[in-house]
Amino acid sequence: MTRRNFWRGMLLFLCAAAVYSLGHYVGGLSERRSLRGGKLDRVMKLIRTAYVDTVDVDKLESDAIPMVLSHLDPHSAYLSKELNTSEVEKLDGSFSGIGVQFNTVLDTPVVVKVIPGGPSERAGIQAGDRILRADGFPLFGEKLDSKEIISKLKGPRKSVVKLDILREGKSVEAKVLRDDVPVPTVEASYMAAPGVLFVKLNGWGLQTHGEVLTSYAKHKPEGVEGIVIDLRNNGGGYLEAATSLSSEFLPKNKLILYADGNAFSRQDIRSTRDGLLKDVPLVVLLDEFSASSSEIFAGAMQDHDRALIVGRRSFGKGLVQRPFMLPDSSVVRLTVARYYTPSGRCIQKQYDPENYDGYVRDIQDRYLHGELFNADSIRFNDSLRYFTEGKRVVYGGGGITPDVFVPRDSSGITSYYIRLIDSEILPKFAFLYADGNRAMLSQAKNVEELTAMLDAQGVLYKLTAFAQKENIQMRTTLFKRSFELLRTNLYALIADYFFDREGLYLIMYEKDEALSKAVDAINEGKTYPVMSEDKRKALPGKGV
Repeated sequence: MTRRNFWRGMLLFLCAAAVYSLGHYVGGLSERRSLRGGKLDRVMKLIRTAYVDTVDVDKLESDAIPMVLSHLDPHSAYLSKELNTSEVEKLDGSFSGIGVQFNTVLDTPVVVKVIPGGPSERAGIQAGDRILRADGFPLFGEKLDSKEIISKLKGPRKSVVKLDILREGKSVEAKVLRDDVPVPTVEASYMAAPGVLFVKLNGWGLQTHGEVLTSYAKHKPEGVEGIVIDLRNNGGGYLEAATSLSSEFLPKNKLILYADGNAFSRQDIRSTRDGLLKDVPLVVLLDEFSASSSEIFAGAMQDHDRALIVGRRSFGKGLVQRPFMLPDSSVVRLTVARYYTPSGRCIQKQYDPENYDGYVRDIQDRYLHGELFNADSIRFNDSLRYFTEGKRVVYGGGGITPDVFVPRDSSGITSYYIRLIDSEILPKFAFLYADGNRAMLSQAKNVEELTAMLDAQGVLYKLTAFAQKENIQMRTTLFKRSFELLRTNLYALIADYFFDREGLYLIMYEKDEALSKAVDAINEGKTYPVMSEDKRKALPGKGV
């Protein structure tokens, strides 16, 4: 497979997943409504009462609803009770469980992380433990999948689950009192450079606002002079999360967005007070998978000339969904409005309700057109021209275009690398190596020491030997070309087991061009696209 075909296939897959998962929802507006007695309702009633055979009418309805919604827009959707519960847990920021992360590469779930302060830590569960049974139910065997394991470990808050564990060859029994387990949207936060706080957001939930402020407060003693918020691959979440965080970076009474729809009267959302971070220099990182709430935040910052936007053009989702609860606790997520950034632009890209595949292929088309690699390939519609507060030109109709373009990095991608990725060799080997060398690697005090250990152990060459056993032959020339990329990805995956996501991103983003440009912008006082020379010179500790 060529590098070009690899990216085409990968982008098509990622885009299909993104269209399904991304969104922003008007929280707190769930309603329990049933379908009125229209044609569809009457047909279902006829089937229930007059059809020749016994059929599962509930299943017929569940199959019919997505078909109906598919003729509206790409983001109106039907969620089963189970899927809706899972989505709400992510956005609400917690669920009831035992507080571990596990891996199922082996035929037994292996604990890879224990949530600090969580139920399992209190019960003495340790990383490396093999969970053999939960309340007597066997959790080992090749036929058991992650969903079934999770169903046995999760349960009502304050309920107890008895775990049979294998630890270093010895049997251990533990009783874990289930409790709320946090699901943070701030994946990592650390000082990316002196004075520069890096915050990685993977979604927009009820706790996002507080999590970002907590990250700032934690690192403020280190001398935070600027913030980089990374929204790459962030497909959205609650609308209110984006508006509340936007408020922290703006003065009082600034328009953040307005929403309007056929049955949804115009609603303006403004900052209600001077934000705590309104004077802190800000850079926002975007890419083609940044969508919905991520675009709300970035759009507000860009339209008020409040932050520098770095990266690539965002996804382009300007539709707002509202959840309507059905009698069986499944949910119809219906598009009820379009949102508009402060300048008045709607960033929703074009769509044809009868051509969902074309909508999904949009990012692949951007790749083929060269947009992911060259800023000059971005197409603008002059009829959708708008102006920021400082009279800069911005465009609607297809995402947020960055102020500073950063191309997708394709260096190091070879057919050998692609085969390792396609076969999932990297994460499998990373887990097995981390699990088998846990005692040694746990002695590393930081990612620099861990990296030195991995270099000394020749881990990359052990990866190639492992891959060879999996029928992926090493090609010396291709391996050398992919060496740095493989090293970065593999070391980051291993670091994740010992230093959480902070360790992963410290390695993964060590040479990240977008982050590097963001740090430079903060250091050079160029985070405000429109700023007087006097104001730029007045920034704390920043030279021009």
